Amino acid sequence: MLSVLTINHNNSEISFLEKFAFNKDSLPLALKTLKKIEGVKECMILSTCNRVEIYVKAIDENIESKIIKFLSDYHSLHIDKSPTVYQFMHDRDAVYHIFKVASGIDSMIIGEPQIINQIKEGYNLANKTKTIGPYLHKLFQMSLHVAKKVRNETTIGSRSESISQIAIRFSKKIFDDLSKKKALIVGTGEMSQLFADYLLNEKIDEVFIASRDINNAITFADRFRCKPVVFENIRTFLNEVDIIFTSTGSNEFILNKEDFEDRKTSNLFIIDIAIPRDIDPRVGDIDSCFLYGLEDFKKLSSNEKNSFNNGINDAISIINKSVDAFNEWQQTSSAKDTMVALKEHIFEIVQSELKSNSDVDAISAKITNKILHSPFTKIKEDIAYDDFNLKLIQELFDLEPKQKDIQNKVDDKQNKNRN
Repeated sequence: MLSVLTINHNNSEISFLEKFAFNKDSLPLALKTLKKIEGVKECMILSTCNRVEIYVKAIDENIESKIIKFLSDYHSLHIDKSPTVYQFMHDRDAVYHIFKVASGIDSMIIGEPQIINQIKEGYNLANKTKTIGPYLHKLFQMSLHVAKKVRNETTIGSRSESISQIAIRFSKKIFDDLSKKKALIVGTGEMSQLFADYLLNEKIDEVFIASRDINNAITFADRFRCKPVVFENIRTFLNEVDIIFTSTGSNEFILNKEDFEDRKTSNLFIIDIAIPRDIDPRVGDIDSCFLYGLEDFKKLSSNEKNSFNNGINDAISIINKSVDAFNEWQQTSSAKDTMVALKEHIFEIVQSELKSNSDVDAISAKITNKILHSPFTKIKEDIAYDDFNLKLIQELFDLEPKQKDIQNKVDDKQNKNRN
């Protein structure tokens, strides 16, 4: 059974979502812990700025309660059982959801392309940690294929924007001319790189980049013509910059309200897209500070969603066909596994008898009895073996000609007895 637990921007507030986020450093241990749960065969975790999702291939019908316990124990938090804060999906519904996520139509910003790289990173980490197998491998490889098809064959890809692009739009509403402004970027991930690139296109005057790893900051600075700064010194730049963009993996605020109270310059535009949040929300109470977080992007997405209706409908059509294709693969794969298991089972019986007996007739009889013991028992005892199932068995083993031969022999014997 495939199961998905999702806590995302559609069913939960950002303040709740951030409590259950996994940072990159903690994910390997989390995956190994999840994989050790009884009944879990394969697993993967996706943790982004607008969703935390756990994907599990399991043989346990009670897997939901085990996943909830894992998440609660790992974060030392109780999950309210209200369906408004998380959702479970299974099998076909789970596959459908995963394909929607990969295609970008379930994202906070419809069609945002970053989700593809985030899925790749999650898959690669699970592969490296050895928590995925053939099933999830096929599922996520196919999800990337579906995402590519949606972007190439619908309007979703052509009209998509990243959060970084939208942040630039917001910046230009606050400041008429970015060429005279300075910015501080904290964090060197993909979203920070995109934001830096857009700032350069707007001819911004100067950009500072900070990271807990100064080497990452230096590499980033060389690529985007920025000035690297020591992470611990970012507070000293608050009076120098007009724009702050943060996207780190910190488990606590990197800047508090008190850090901004002595700021003497004019308006400051702050974009915090980190999960958990990097900036103390109280900073937004300061008159000169315009703080935008994921909740603000969520509202914007809701307002613009209707404009994507045609593209979304086309994408859903592609996704439904792809779900059917995956289910066909799954059925074929299950049949193949069963055939291999049957072949190995019979081979083991033959090998065992050959080692313990040299009488060919005795060996043949014992092998026949051992192979047929379990099927015969089921046929006799299980009421599910009706005429349809018996007919299926006859067709599988081509028994009809043999049954006719047996019946002919019985008839011949009865005729002889009458004579």
